[in-house]
Amino acid sequence: MGFENKLSTTSSIVTATSSTLSPSHSTSNRKSHNSTKQFLTKSFKFLEIPLDERETLSFLKNPDIQPIKSEYQTWGFWSNFAYWGVLSFSVGTWLSASSGLSAGLSYPETIGSFIVGDVVTIMFTLANSYPGYDWKIGFTLSQRFVFGISGSVFGILLRVLMSIVNYGSSAWVGGLCINMILDSWSHHYLHLPNTLSKHVHMTTKELIGFILFQVICCIGYLFKPHQINIMLICSCIATCFSMMGMVIYLCSKAHGVGDLFKSTHATATGSDRAWAWVYMISYWFGSVSPGSVNQSDYSRFASSQPAIWWGTIFALLIPTTLVPVFGIIGASTSEKLYGEQFWMPMDIFNYWLTENYSAGARAASFFCGVSFAMSQVGYILENAGFASGVDLAGLLPKYINIKRGALLTAALSFAVQPWNFYNSSSTFLTVTSAFGVIMTPMISIMICDNFLIRKRNYSVAQAFIYDGEYKYTKGFNWKAYVALACGMTPGFPGIAWQVNNNYFRNKGIVNFYYGDSFFSFLISFFLYWILCLIWPTKIEIKHDDADYYGAFTDEMAMKKGMIPYSQLTEDEVLKHMKHDGKSMLSESTFNDEEDIISKLDANVKTKTLDNDDVSESIGTSSDMHAHMHAGHTLK
Repeated sequence: MGFENKLSTTSSIVTATSSTLSPSHSTSNRKSHNSTKQFLTKSFKFLEIPLDERETLSFLKNPDIQPIKSEYQTWGFWSNFAYWGVLSFSVGTWLSASSGLSAGLSYPETIGSFIVGDVVTIMFTLANSYPGYDWKIGFTLSQRFVFGISGSVFGILLRVLMSIVNYGSSAWVGGLCINMILDSWSHHYLHLPNTLSKHVHMTTKELIGFILFQVICCIGYLFKPHQINIMLICSCIATCFSMMGMVIYLCSKAHGVGDLFKSTHATATGSDRAWAWVYMISYWFGSVSPGSVNQSDYSRFASSQPAIWWGTIFALLIPTTLVPVFGIIGASTSEKLYGEQFWMPMDIFNYWLTENYSAGARAASFFCGVSFAMSQVGYILENAGFASGVDLAGLLPKYINIKRGALLTAALSFAVQPWNFYNSSSTFLTVTSAFGVIMTPMISIMICDNFLIRKRNYSVAQAFIYDGEYKYTKGFNWKAYVALACGMTPGFPGIAWQVNNNYFRNKGIVNFYYGDSFFSFLISFFLYWILCLIWPTKIEIKHDDADYYGAFTDEMAMKKGMIPYSQLTEDEVLKHMKHDGKSMLSESTFNDEEDIISKLDANVKTKTLDNDDVSESIGTSSDMHAHMHAGHTLK
């Protein structure tokens, strides 16, 4: 009892004390909490995209991922050629033949494997270009079509990560190109001492060039993706002449191409040589796979399908064959002239400037540095910056648009430490091959779904609705994920082995890794097809009943069985453009087929939704009725 009395007395004292102190303490805590909350609210409010720049701020729908309007579809043959040309006329392609040494092939065999790899890349790329050209949409919506509304997030994040690595790797080479320019300006900069630790695999000059190149790339984000085609074309022309000039000068000084170029010696023999061929083909596709994955982002800008086909075929066959040959000639002639093989073109210019800082050497270094840097800028903009920017804008549209997403990718590219990628040819091979291991199964599933399952029919409007056509199973297409996992996983042990050959000695795993681009494609493609045959995909809406986004000309829209944009009223468009994305009328905008046909009937003029207020009319024809019946399902 005594203890209880003491406890009671103590409790009373504590209670009295706390009751005395609690008002001031609680008031102070509330003020602190409110001030923190207000600060965070204001900070996030400040980061939001201004409403006047956006029609909607939703993960499901925002202007950055909507179909491209028909007036922006201006990319002809040369623009599509330049899309792949900036990759072909680049420093990375110049030094790519050196990777043949790691595989044990001779240089002629390496070039032969690249040609086969180009053919494989052309097939993958053209097959993956159809969603972009058919429906004027990019990678983000393509992922929703195939993997589901929620399931698309994984593929989008995967491409963001790939873009960050690709951005850093290409920006590092771009920094070396910037140093070519600065070396030509200043003899002191050419011999700038290294102040960094010897444990860091870069010099002070390389760091300066890398940062300056990153700043120059950021200027490119003042433009929109469809506006960079002129810059791409100019950079291809400039780089092509720069490389030709280098090769002509070296061959004239060496009185030929050198002994190395004529060598047919290969270190690999027997079956190892055959697998080395397979590996180099797979490596070559892996090195350009970002362009194949991003193809629909730029095929949507095409003015015609032949422009995509011929531009891609010529760009992937001619320069991607010639530029590695230029690299071999550069190494061969430099060995004869200077006693050392220079695979990086920057090393050749550095030797020229160091030995003789003449006006001619400085001019050559400057103009070639500018053209090489332009090529790297173009490649980064199209295949890393804008690609990641679109994806991030689709994931966080309230705070990120394409420009902000690209700048964020640039900032994160420092974290991958790209200066380590070029320490050896094996490291470079590992990085580029990893792209193919990750992205090839995804490309194969997208191709299978487009051609065999959906028959090139997708409803764009349904991609902005969670409970729509592409919800699948709670937002995920589990069949696509099973096929993706089965195609991707077997290649991971090979990547680990490539990093450290002492991990294991299983030749079967290594050979699978060598041919991963073929094996993973076939595994994912046929597994997904088989799963869809066993558990058929429910297709209720083949495609939209009208062109609600102004993505097609009147003629093209009618060929697809859609009402042209110019024939829609403002209310009909807003009904699709302004919905919240979570639900939508189960009925089509037009309740039955007769309403659609009457909408297109004889000489009916309706006001267009464009600012020029041009009125157009569509005449009566039996063909028009046939178009509206063909391959179209109405709910």
